[in-house]
Amino acid sequence: MDTTGVCVPHADCGCSFEGHYYRSGETVILDADCGRRCTCSYGSMTCSSHSCGQHESCRVEDGVRGCTPNSFATCWIRGPGSYHTFDGVMYQYPGACRLTLAKVMGSSNHSHFRVTVEKVPQGPQGFSNVLKFEAEGRQVDIEMASSSTHVRGECGAK
Repeated sequence: MDTTGVCVPHADCGCSFEGHYYRSGETVILDADCGRRCTCSYGSMTCSSHSCGQHESCRVEDGVRGCTPNSFATCWIRGPGSYHTFDGVMYQYPGACRLTLAKVMGSSNHSHFRVTVEKVPQGPQGFSNVLKFEAEGRQVDIEMASSSTHVRGECGAK
């Protein structure tokens, strides 16, 4: 039975665990130090040990406990080929048809994503810049108007 008292298939049964109800398939991080990762399945909770990464802290944000980055960094592109990196270095690089601006590196608990900018030929001498966001099997392309000369991105430092 679910919380409304309606009978549901066994696979859809939630879990009552330590005074809280969790939906079937729900995964939560528990304890003040984010020390347990628990998943509700078939009416029972299965937990394993968990810890935050080296540059993360255990916090509750929007009512959800989890590991969040200790700091943030900003990168940006100005004009055709002027880049300001996450670590504050500014450099000029007018080449490359496609350039990766940010992505998750190595093994990480964070969702994998990639942000790229691509120069697409437009007309005999012009280019348009296309900003591409790829995450969780989806891709969003944004073509920047020629008057757009400034793109900013903010990502958790990892």
